Amino acid sequence: MANFVEFSGTTVLNQNLAGKIADALREAITLRGQASLIVSGGRTPLELFRYLARQQLDWRRVMITLSDERWVASDNGSSNEKMVRNSLLQGEVARATFIALKNQAGSASAGQAAIEQALSTLPLPADVTLLGMGDDGHIASLFPGSANLALALDMHSGKRCMAITPLTAPLERITLTLPVLLNSQRIYLLLAGESKREVYDRAVKGTDQNEMPVRAILNQQQTPVEVYWTA
Repeated sequence: MANFVEFSGTTVLNQNLAGKIADALREAITLRGQASLIVSGGRTPLELFRYLARQQLDWRRVMITLSDERWVASDNGSSNEKMVRNSLLQGEVARATFIALKNQAGSASAGQAAIEQALSTLPLPADVTLLGMGDDGHIASLFPGSANLALALDMHSGKRCMAITPLTAPLERITLTLPVLLNSQRIYLLLAGESKREVYDRAVKGTDQNEMPVRAILNQQQTPVEVYWTA
């Protein structure tokens, strides 16, 4: 079961979490000479990324990728890559190696093989995996009821990424699979607002991962999970 941590406001949460992530990356660099970080898209981590970008560490030794991406151009307003480049990959952090999840293929399914190859360079287990959660209980682009969801959740698929077309959201996506998300030293689930607290409370009361894929993260013993929440 995940460890739920409640904060009094977004600033203290983001400052605390930025410090925790930076400490984990520094430790990895000291031990192995390199570190890896998987981050989520969306609007919730924007302030966190700005605090993280101010952390002093050898960013040249850090490899960063996304948990998922919409199949849009990297300069599109819906692109997670654009958000990460504008908020996190600034200043010294721009020296980090970034693995994009969008390429020039016409569709996510057509581009999946090349992304698999690109992700083969990501050091695993990741030192930190940062995830968000949608109102329907999705994480990354593991959306309830999607055609490829079962394969993306399969711990023995051998796949690093999967093309997904959500039933309830626009645009084709590429997502990291559950075995890659869980192949991490630590997972932080970042939530904000009362509605997300309600979704989380509903998720922890059930076990059906197809209904709420976040349960695949919450109901496992492989990787420590900390839920950071503020109203």
